[in-house]
Amino acid sequence: MILSSHKTNAFSLTARCTRLVAASVLAAGLLSVPALAQMSLKEAAQLAPELDPNVTALRQQVSSRTLGIKQARDGYYPSVSLSSDTSTTDANGPGISLTISQVLYDWGLIRSEIKAATQARVQAISDLKTSVEDLTLLVSETFLDVEIAQNKIQLTREYMAFANRLSTQAEVRARAGLGDNGEVARARLEVARAQDRMNSLVADRDMSLAQISFLTGRKTVAVLPPPAINYAQRYNSAAKIQSAVRIAPDYIAGRARAAEAEANVDRAKAARLPTIQLQAQGRTDLNGGRTSTALGLSAGVDLNAGGLGGRAIQVARADAAAAASSLRGIERQMTNTAQTALKHIATLRTAERSRAAQLEQAARVLANYEDQFVAGQRELIDVLTTGRDLYDARIDQVDTYEERKRTEYQAARDLGVLGTLILASSGS
Repeated sequence: MILSSHKTNAFSLTARCTRLVAASVLAAGLLSVPALAQMSLKEAAQLAPELDPNVTALRQQVSSRTLGIKQARDGYYPSVSLSSDTSTTDANGPGISLTISQVLYDWGLIRSEIKAATQARVQAISDLKTSVEDLTLLVSETFLDVEIAQNKIQLTREYMAFANRLSTQAEVRARAGLGDNGEVARARLEVARAQDRMNSLVADRDMSLAQISFLTGRKTVAVLPPPAINYAQRYNSAAKIQSAVRIAPDYIAGRARAAEAEANVDRAKAARLPTIQLQAQGRTDLNGGRTSTALGLSAGVDLNAGGLGGRAIQVARADAAAAASSLRGIERQMTNTAQTALKHIATLRTAERSRAAQLEQAARVLANYEDQFVAGQRELIDVLTTGRDLYDARIDQVDTYEERKRTEYQAARDLGVLGTLILASSGS
């Protein structure tokens, strides 16, 4: 019987160990799932453009503008025209005519059309880049929403633990006759308020995760915090800002519009001059008559009232002047926006550092107040008010961090470098 008892105890011990190991493995697996499922902002920024219909449409527009350049270049190649007539007034009767023409000199008309088509393609590419940057900003801000919600959830969880401690202590005091039920009710009310705030923050975080899943087309249960792009450190001088502005998509699009307008001026000038062509023509009579061929030079120009009066050139020059003025305005506005963002970021960083020191001191005060409350030297309302003020101040600190980071991301998007900085900050 003793031996049987030892065997039973050994078996029970082995079974308990087996269950413990299995539970540990299962727990480790559950803990590793979120880590494996976490999506980075770099990955999301690469996935989102593949699903966005606006980006797809703009890519097709770039392809269309590329074909437009080839179409303009076709003017350098021979053209073929085929015509037939059934006129009975012609001495030769009805017939079919085939004409082959080759432009010899057009005063730069085709060249200006190619230039205009090329600049239209540059604008389409810039629009595509801007659309991708806008989408990247949307994804980045959604990632930031998740990060901010998670930070506030952590602060709220800490505040709930603080409120629960006070509630428990208030109950102990009430049972000991050192307090009343009013203190207990007030502490429980604060716990309920914190729980309500927690539920709201969790819902906000889950909605942001659902939005990321929609934008990327992948189920997302957790994300990595968006990286610091160090905008202020990268563009901390006027020269760096000016260099970035000159290669920004908005500026490139404006410069392309100005170049296209100049090409239209050249086209309007060339259109008023005769185009010299080499033509070969063959005609066959349909009534069984003769077949004739001819080879020669032709010069012609098609002018309407606007062309004769030079108004087409005047309109093109006015459009060119407007485009040049718009380009200067774009450069000026972008430079001012970048400089203003730098100042705003610096102000927010200063506020963060100042509040961090204040929060550290406020945490010490609250710890002393809580110790005094436990010792019966401080009223519950004093401790709750101080704790609530500290919690609100920490939430404000998170809000300031959020504003600074959003300002950095928006400023980077305005310069058209948000995607590039995200890749660089992610170790690529």
